[in-house]
Amino acid sequence: MFYFLEFDTLRIPEEKTDIVVCGSGIGGLTVALTLKELGLNPLLLTRGIGNTYYSQGGIACAVGEGDSPELHFVDTIRAGRNLNDPHAVRILVDEGLFSIVKLERWGVSFDKDDKGYITTTEGGHSVARVLKVKDYTGRAIYSSLWRKLKEYGVPVVEGELQEILGDDRVEGILVTVEGKLRVIRLKALVLATGGAASIFRYTTNPSKARGDAIGIAMRKGIKIRNPEFIQFHPTVFKDSNLLISEAVRGEGAFLVDDRGERFVNELEPRDVVARAIYRKMKEGKRVFLDMRRLGEKIKLEERFPTIFSFLREKGFDPYKDLIPVNPAAHYFIGGIDVDMFGRTIMEGLYAVGECACTGVHGANRLASNSLLEGIVFGIRTAYRIYMDISRLRFSEKRFVFRKEKTVKRDLDFERVREKLWLLMGVEREGDDLKTLLEDMDKVTDTAPYWEPTVENRRILDLLLIARACTYCAYNRKESRGVHYRKDFPYEREEFRKDSYYSLSVL
Repeated sequence: MFYFLEFDTLRIPEEKTDIVVCGSGIGGLTVALTLKELGLNPLLLTRGIGNTYYSQGGIACAVGEGDSPELHFVDTIRAGRNLNDPHAVRILVDEGLFSIVKLERWGVSFDKDDKGYITTTEGGHSVARVLKVKDYTGRAIYSSLWRKLKEYGVPVVEGELQEILGDDRVEGILVTVEGKLRVIRLKALVLATGGAASIFRYTTNPSKARGDAIGIAMRKGIKIRNPEFIQFHPTVFKDSNLLISEAVRGEGAFLVDDRGERFVNELEPRDVVARAIYRKMKEGKRVFLDMRRLGEKIKLEERFPTIFSFLREKGFDPYKDLIPVNPAAHYFIGGIDVDMFGRTIMEGLYAVGECACTGVHGANRLASNSLLEGIVFGIRTAYRIYMDISRLRFSEKRFVFRKEKTVKRDLDFERVREKLWLLMGVEREGDDLKTLLEDMDKVTDTAPYWEPTVENRRILDLLLIARACTYCAYNRKESRGVHYRKDFPYEREEFRKDSYYSLSVL
C-alpha cells in the first residue's frame, strides 16, 4: 500500500464532493445518471472517450421470441468454460431486459422493424439476441447517455486520477487537471476506467483507455481477480486498432487464408477463432475477411457504415477486396474484485465495467455481454451507493508523501508490450511466462523509486497489471477459455477456480 507521486495536500488546491465517478464509458455514465435520478449529486471525472464509444457490435439481451434469460445464461456459462459466477450471470440475464428499457428511456434508439427489435447473431450465441444500432451501437449509447448527463446537469471534470488517498477507506483522490495537481475530498469513489488490454503491443483499445487505474487500486491493497484472461479480438484490420465487428461474421462473412480456403467456423467463440488465425499467421500465411458475398444480399454501407467507411479510407472495397486481418488484445476479462453491487474491500471504493471483475464472464466473455454488464451492474452499484452514502463521511486528514530516494526509469514499456504480445498473447507456455516474470521482477524493486512524474506513475501501474496477468497465467497450468497454454492444452478440474493477485506476492 504505497503512493508514487510526491505531494502534500496542505499545499494543493482542493474541493469537496460526495461522490466521484471516474470514467465515462457505459458503466460510469450509468452510475452517474442513476445516482442523479436517485437525488444524489455525483461528479464525473474523465480523460476522454473510451472503449464504449468504439463498440461496434451491440448489446446482448434475451428480448425476442424463441429466446429466454435461461438460454442466455447457458450460452454465457458455456463460453466462460464454467468459471463464471452463476449468481452474477443470473443477475446479468435476468436484469438485462430492465436495462435495455432504461437505455431507451435515456434516448438510445435500437434498430427495429415492424416485428420489433432487429437482432443479430455473434459468436457463442445460440440465437440472434444482439441488439444494435447499425455498426456503431457503442457510439449511439455513449452519445445518448452523454446528452442525458448534460441534461441532468452532472458536473464533468476533464482530468486524470493519480492517487487514491486513504488506507482502510477512501478519503480523497489526487487528480491532474490541465497538468496541475488537485485534491478532491469525497465519501465514495467509483472506478469505471476500462480494462488493461493496452498492455499488449497489438490492441483495439484507444490510446487513452490504458487501464492504469487498476494499478492505482492495486497499490491500495485491492485484490485483482482472474487477470490472466484477456480476450483477443480475431478480426482487427491488419496492423491497426480498427476492429471489424463480429457482427460482420454473424451476417455471413468468411475467414480465408491466402489460398482462399476457409479454416475455421467463424461463429465459434472468439478465443477459438483468434487462435485459428494466429496459427495460420505463424505458418507464414496471411488471413483475410471475405465480405464480398455479403454484398450480394445487403448494402454494406447501410448495415456497416462505420466499417465500410474506414475500409474505403484505407483503400479497400469490401464489395471486391479481401480484407487483411489479425488478432489483437481487446477485452480485459479480469479486474478489480467486486461483489454484486460493485463494492471492493476498501470502504467507499466501488468499481464497474471492464476494470472490475464480477465473475460474469468466467474464462471467456460471450460476445456483446460487456455493454450489458456495464449497465446492469452500473445500476446496482448506484443503488448500493445510495444506501451507503449516509454512513460514509468526509476526511480532513492531511496527506503527505515524499520519497527517500529517486532513480531514473530504466525501462522501455514498449518493449514490455512487445514481450507480452509474444510470450503472453494468444498462446502461452510455462518457460516463456517464467522468463517474462523474471524480466519484470528485475525492475519491480526499483520501480516505486522512479522519479515521481505522471508518465512514470502510469508505466508503474501498467507494469503492476502486466505482472499480475503473467503471474496468474504462469500459475494456471491448464487451458481454459481465452487462456491457452501450449504445455497444458486441456482444462483441468483442479483449476476450475478463480485466480487472485495482490501486491503481497511481489
